[in-house]
Amino acid sequence: MPAWRLDNDVVTLAGLRLRLHRIGLSHWRPGTTLRSWGAAPLHADADAQALHAPCGAGEALWLGAWLEDGSASGHVRLADAAASCAGDIALPGDFQIGALQDARGAAQPIAAAQRRLALELAANGTRAALALHLHEPGQWAALAGRPAPAPLTGPPPLPPRLG
Repeated sequence: MPAWRLDNDVVTLAGLRLRLHRIGLSHWRPGTTLRSWGAAPLHADADAQALHAPCGAGEALWLGAWLEDGSASGHVRLADAAASCAGDIALPGDFQIGALQDARGAAQPIAAAQRRLALELAANGTRAALALHLHEPGQWAALAGRPAPAPLTGPPPLPPRLG
């Protein structure tokens, strides 16, 4: 039985929570805190070795993570071995992987369907390694047995009002 589980499109592991978010590729900016245009739905393989997410043309994904249940620390790494790029965060200080850094240090968006990524999670002495596959929305819907999210259209949603 895997150490991680998928619960309502949120990956959980020993107090670590992780969610993928969508953003219009034209609004993606490296080195900035990205806003969510909506959560990306996820599908797990029956053997719990891989996650699958839709990623349409003109969109990018970013990964948000947080700690719950009094967790002291966590670590997330997302890597694309084929493109020699990766992104890491250490929690509680960090919360977002919005880009993958290539060997030259240039930021690359987490985008393009048919991309195969490696996702490593660690929290409170528990570790998990799994694959994250990005698919065209129609292909993802056929695999997941649920509707793909609607294509992103601009402009981005307004941030919530505070106060």
